[in-house]
Amino acid sequence: MANGSDSLDSDSEEVAFRGHASNVWLFVAILGISGLAVTTYLTSNALSHTEVGCSISGCNTVLGSKWSKILGVPVSAFGMATYSIIMLGALHAYQSPTNDLRSRRVVALTAGVGVLASIYLTTIEFFVIKAVCQYCITSAVLVVFVLVSTIIAARKEGPLWNQIRRRYD
Repeated sequence: MANGSDSLDSDSEEVAFRGHASNVWLFVAILGISGLAVTTYLTSNALSHTEVGCSISGCNTVLGSKWSKILGVPVSAFGMATYSIIMLGALHAYQSPTNDLRSRRVVALTAGVGVLASIYLTTIEFFVIKAVCQYCITSAVLVVFVLVSTIIAARKEGPLWNQIRRRYD
């Protein structure tokens, strides 16, 4: 009898895992597109050596600092890659069954790394450069929203959230 109930439980889990993706993934994709727009603007200005239009005075100070490039590549180009991965991963997650965790993991990991990078860069911005860039702050806020939305989607759908919880139990 125990085997029969175990089988029933795993069948129920399998049916739940094949459920429809959360609409939150579309919101994550929109956040990704928004972040891509911001970082593309910054990257194009960095590559063309032009100043950005800024309603506060610190943008060009931040974007012209030694911290604005890694190995000669504008930090915003890494942001473009980050938001592209988030956007494409979220669109894939939206179109795939909830038990297909590949793109969900990629979005979660990318958003987590993005939040850590944003914390580091924002700290540099405030305390080392002592200037504020509205575009940099916008990007930081967007990636935090992506991470929070990804957690919400994972909790709604189940399989990714269950996998994360099992890892830490």
